[in-house]
Amino acid sequence: MKEQSVVHIRVDYEDALATKRNILSAEANFLKVIKRIKRYELLRGEELNNRLRIQNKIKDLKTNMTKINEVFPKVKLPEILKKNEVEKKKKIEEQEKIKEPIKEKHEEDDLETQLREIQEKLMKLG
Repeated sequence: MKEQSVVHIRVDYEDALATKRNILSAEANFLKVIKRIKRYELLRGEELNNRLRIQNKIKDLKTNMTKINEVFPKVKLPEILKKNEVEKKKKIEEQEKIKEPIKEKHEEDDLETQLREIQEKLMKLG
């Protein structure tokens, strides 16, 4: 086995202090990230449980609705009322189609504002 020579490097006090601060701040940031990840996992689990409960309630509601529809007599609607109902359904579907892209655009705007804020902070530091 070869002998290894030990090399010593001299570091200024200020550089060592700055490096130590950077390491400690990096550790603190990692701990914050870990904390947020754990919180996310907890919230994600709650969300999944809530979705399952909602799905079960919707299934129960559907079965109850079918039972109610079987019990009550069927009503015959005049043609004019049927046409009005069809038109209302079409209008509602069109409105829902319009609302979906607006939500996506809002989320993109939110991300862009956050990105601008981060860039401004980096400009202040640098």
